[in-house]
Amino acid sequence: MARVTQPRRARAHRLHGRAAGVVLAGGSGTRVGAGINKAFLPLAGHSIAAWGLNTLSAVEGIGLLVFVVRPDDLEHARFVNARETDSPLEIITGGETRQESELLALRHLADRIDSGVIDTVLIHDAARPLVSHGLVSAVLHAARETGGAVPGIPAADIAAAGRDGTLRASSERHRSTLVRVQTPQGFHAATILDAYEAAARDGFVGTDTASCAEEYTDIPVTWVRGEETNVKITYAQDLLLAQDVVSALGLRSG
Repeated sequence: MARVTQPRRARAHRLHGRAAGVVLAGGSGTRVGAGINKAFLPLAGHSIAAWGLNTLSAVEGIGLLVFVVRPDDLEHARFVNARETDSPLEIITGGETRQESELLALRHLADRIDSGVIDTVLIHDAARPLVSHGLVSAVLHAARETGGAVPGIPAADIAAAGRDGTLRASSERHRSTLVRVQTPQGFHAATILDAYEAAARDGFVGTDTASCAEEYTDIPVTWVRGEETNVKITYAQDLLLAQDVVSALGLRSG
């Protein structure tokens, strides 16, 4: 007999605070080798997206979650909202690029940002399911202290590429200034909204949220120590690695 799962609309609202979490799920499953958006592939009994959404919802200070998806994935997103998440989601459709999707999410929040209901925004990739509660909290705290914060891992394994196609070993001083940036990336809400509107007017497209902030604001973007387990699911082996981490650490979603 098939198990009937009741909708979870009666679940408690665990979100509280003046920060908003934005989770982007605009990717595809092509490089993973799947026929659906990788954010909705299963990881230890839950979708990849649900892991990050539930972690953000449990962090003190985050008052709401915006889930940004492709139009084709709306039904998947509604299923995640109804069956897999601990708190209700505000689901919107994104744009053609990551930056356009971020802009649409910020515009979705604009009235609440302008009124002061939301003071900080954290933007996270759904494809990073194993971000920890501690890392999200650290980014939120740093963003509120300085105006902008990103998690990163010191990049000691990076070498400089010369124009002639050769590699040059980076100096110790140079290596100490390089980090591999992760998400969530957190910013003062009104400042990052203004930055994205200015970028849209100029046609500027950055590599991530921090690059837009650096181009259009004067806020110092600080970095907090990221986590090696905060991997981004891009290829099939990344999903296998995430499954191994879940098993080894005994992790669970929600």
